[in-house]
Amino acid sequence: MQKNVVEQSVWPMLLAESLKALGGLGILSLGGKYLIRRIFEFVAESRSSEAFVALCLLTVSGTSLLTQWLGFSDTLGAFLAGALLAETNFRTQIEADIRPFRGLLLGLFFVTTGTSIDMQLLIREWPNVLSLLAGLIAIKTLITTALATRVGLTFQESVRIGLLLSQGGEFGFVVFSLANRLGVLPLELNKLLIIVVVLSMALTPLLNDLGRKAAGIIDERSETKEVKPAEEANYGATEPIVILGFGEMGQVLAKFLAAPLSFGLERDTEGWPYVAFDLNPAVVKVDIKRIFGINS
Repeated sequence: MQKNVVEQSVWPMLLAESLKALGGLGILSLGGKYLIRRIFEFVAESRSSEAFVALCLLTVSGTSLLTQWLGFSDTLGAFLAGALLAETNFRTQIEADIRPFRGLLLGLFFVTTGTSIDMQLLIREWPNVLSLLAGLIAIKTLITTALATRVGLTFQESVRIGLLLSQGGEFGFVVFSLANRLGVLPLELNKLLIIVVVLSMALTPLLNDLGRKAAGIIDERSETKEVKPAEEANYGATEPIVILGFGEMGQVLAKFLAAPLSFGLERDTEGWPYVAFDLNPAVVKVDIKRIFGINS
């Protein structure tokens, strides 16, 4: 009887907390997406890189505090803030402004990662470490290679990308830290998994070389196809042409790239892809609406 009472009291609490968490994250994601975009448009008018950096830090810290208030980790908030910033029209400018901090923070990240390795556990459990490391690399390589071939890449490119991305990710440390704090995993197993992820990240240069050599071997064994003249005409056409400044000349160049036949060019092609940058957000906003019919 007491067990049934406990179960009846636990399930409503879990349901309420789940709705609170999912609803809070949903509102934060959707609301933050539109709010951050408008704030960045306002700050962009000042053309101040310092204001951009300050707004980025405010976005990260504010999102982290909100996710922590919802019961999640502040690391998830930082991850969500990065996703929100990546969806804005100022992604390239943000990346350029925070570039000086990236090297410093990346070095600090790897220092803390290195200090988290338990060397005694590594020496004692090296057979298990090697087994888990080989399994992680093999499974991720197979999955990534299969997915890459599905999206249209060649088998050589898929194998190389599969080996390059076969290591563990930084977000694994976040998951392991949360699991350790909640007591989901034993402490020794948690440390063992951290060692496996760190070693897989350290092997990234070797895996990159291995992927390049494997792709070369596969390419040599496969039959080389002759390139047709029509294919030579559009060689590299998938690479976008960068237009710096989208004023009158930039718009003329964009029209030429989009429809070269209208300019009298005799060329069997549908045009070239391009990407345009401009410091004036008003110009970008007006031209996106005029050319593509999209309200940004």
